[in-house]
Amino acid sequence: MEQRLKKQRNRLFLRVSLILIAVWLTVSATYCVIRLNAEDADVQNRELANLSYAKQQMSTAVVSVDAVGVLLTNTNALYSEENSYDSQFVVTDKEIDNLIIDTAGKVLVSFTAKTSAENTDSVSGYVEYKAVHDVLKKEELTKITDYLNREPEAGKHYDLVCTKFRIKGFEIIPVELKIALVDENDAWFIMDEIIETFDLSENREKGDPVYNCGEMKRNIIPKGFLLNGEYGRDYISKLSDLQRGSPVTTVSTGLFEYIFYAVDYLNLNNSYIDRSFYSYENNPRPVTLSYTIQLQYARKINLLDNCKLDLIAGTLIIFAFFLIIAFILCFMIWKMVRNQIVGEQKRLSITGALAHDIKTPLFVISGYAYSLREDIDPGERDSYLEKIIEQTDEINSLVHNMLSYSMLDSLDMTLNRVEVDLGELARGIASDFKSMPDGRRVELSISGNNTVNADCELLKTVFKNLLDNAMKYSKPDSVINININGKSVKISNSSEPLTKTELKQLWQPYVRKDKSRHQKGNGLGLSIVKSILDLHSARYGLTMRGDVFTIWFSFDM
Repeated sequence: MEQRLKKQRNRLFLRVSLILIAVWLTVSATYCVIRLNAEDADVQNRELANLSYAKQQMSTAVVSVDAVGVLLTNTNALYSEENSYDSQFVVTDKEIDNLIIDTAGKVLVSFTAKTSAENTDSVSGYVEYKAVHDVLKKEELTKITDYLNREPEAGKHYDLVCTKFRIKGFEIIPVELKIALVDENDAWFIMDEIIETFDLSENREKGDPVYNCGEMKRNIIPKGFLLNGEYGRDYISKLSDLQRGSPVTTVSTGLFEYIFYAVDYLNLNNSYIDRSFYSYENNPRPVTLSYTIQLQYARKINLLDNCKLDLIAGTLIIFAFFLIIAFILCFMIWKMVRNQIVGEQKRLSITGALAHDIKTPLFVISGYAYSLREDIDPGERDSYLEKIIEQTDEINSLVHNMLSYSMLDSLDMTLNRVEVDLGELARGIASDFKSMPDGRRVELSISGNNTVNADCELLKTVFKNLLDNAMKYSKPDSVINININGKSVKISNSSEPLTKTELKQLWQPYVRKDKSRHQKGNGLGLSIVKSILDLHSARYGLTMRGDVFTIWFSFDM
């Protein structure tokens, strides 16, 4: 039976686990899809807000070139080191179809320039990747990369600082770079420790002034500028005309990656008074010049950048939830299946034991019946008939007890509860056992309030079975004690010693001690008592102290 229970348990756990894993994967996938869609909507809203902010800032300009200047002046608001690498702005003057700026391969920066001994001005523009990468030697690039990749220690880190540069339009061309060891507590560049200097004199042009950085602000070139290859990828030129024709579009580049593209237009108007000689009747007239600026914006989006931790945490929480559900379901289903298996095994045991107990009386009846067919003495005939009747009564008692036990073990059994006095009930049952063989006798002691709410007929069966059991297995000339204290009952008698294992087995149907097989009975008495007490939700137990066997039950909860 243990092997069968083990196999059934393993099959159950496997089935429940597979079902819950399938449900967990389905729910987790649904959660991930919903979370990714929400992240996608948030990302696109943020990018459209970036474009709208750029357009708003540029609308303050007078002419198209000024608009670009406004865009570059607000680089800190539009860009961060993290998203500048994956973003691209293209600004075009549509009136003359002139490309003003394309940030592909460039990083937008805001530097300070020392214009005189006392003055320092702020300069915004872009640094082109090639202007740095193609001028530096390979070993210099390796050194810079090594410094920038080092982990911060004791609140200090390495920065790449542009200390000298020249300006060409909106382009800032580095002439000298330095690796500075920066203490996070120091705000001024002059307090940094200069580790190494890199000369980019090839970027000088005769006649162009070279500006030095100030002593306070660091002209930092973003870390990813040299580490990530060509800074600022060119996404827009790779889009088709159809894709660029939509105000907003997305182009998938991977499972969780795509290129976000948006385009908008900005109309700039410049009004002034025309006082030229050829104006009408030589009178001044107002003139308005209109400029249409096309602003294209593209960025490479990876949806996992901001929601990876949410997806992992959500999936783990869902897994933990279903793991708890799995344990609860496995426990509940296993308890039900185990009870079914134990019940089936019990029925098989009962059937086997019943067949065994009926076999002997039937054999005796059959023997005496065949003898009655012969010509036997009339005196012996009556004896044979008595034996047949005795064995028939034994079979009838066995079948009656078996039916009673089956009825008590069924789910349809209901109790007819009334107020029952345990003392009066025990006194009435004990009077039926006054005449017992071999000098056995019953002594009854009653104290306290003995009234309980129970099924009176079933409690009679309990007392009868327990007294019958005590009478059969107690020693000759011994006393059977019935002690009723309140709602608790103890019935004790002398007996041959029983082990703990034998005590536990006594509750099972058709179980009797081997050395007591000579006694009449079918082993259902205590099983019926157990079923009745279970129906009443009573507490009960068996004890063996020396040669005193005690069975007790209590209705005190």
